[in-house]
Amino acid sequence: MINYMVMSRYFKYINIPTEQIIQLLTLEPKLVKFINADRPFSIRIMPDHFTCIVHTIISQQFSSAVVDAIWHKLTFNFRKITPKIFAQLTSEQLQSTGLSTAKINAIKTIAYDIVDKKLNLNKLGNKTNQEIITTLTQYKGIGNWSVQMLLMFTYCRRDVFPFNDLGIVNGIKKLYNLANVDEQYIAKLQKKFKDYLTLFSFCLWRVAAN
Repeated sequence: MINYMVMSRYFKYINIPTEQIIQLLTLEPKLVKFINADRPFSIRIMPDHFTCIVHTIISQQFSSAVVDAIWHKLTFNFRKITPKIFAQLTSEQLQSTGLSTAKINAIKTIAYDIVDKKLNLNKLGNKTNQEIITTLTQYKGIGNWSVQMLLMFTYCRRDVFPFNDLGIVNGIKKLYNLANVDEQYIAKLQKKFKDYLTLFSFCLWRVAAN
């Protein structure tokens, strides 16, 4: 059984302003079928940057059920998710939660650099999206998708569109009744929703899950 009280320590729910939802629905009326402007539109973020990195690495190529199970074991076994704690944990201790060697190495490398003050995730938040992507993708195990998740869920950037994400692709196909999504169509959407890319992405995930 998942301990949601422990999980909630690391997550925060925020409501998107109604006027933003209405503006997006005006821009794309097809979303009205899936998004109700009369109801709060809540998203779950992770205010702590390192915690978000850990959760994102866990999430790579795993189902939500597996991610929740591993996250529960981490938070139950080690109580806190901090760079210092992860730098001190052994690979064997982390493997006991279900993490692979590759994911453990990725997390621990970042934890070491934060502890050694080679990486400051708070200051990194002052940089542009591309600068953050360039910095973090230097770490093995961190790709563009992972950094896009950080930009959305911990840095709360408004202009992120992870168009290679399976949920986003499925949402586009479902919303527009498409069999395939090519680069030209992605470019068209990026131009159309340039002021609402992150919010549009959250909506597409809901469309795919609906």
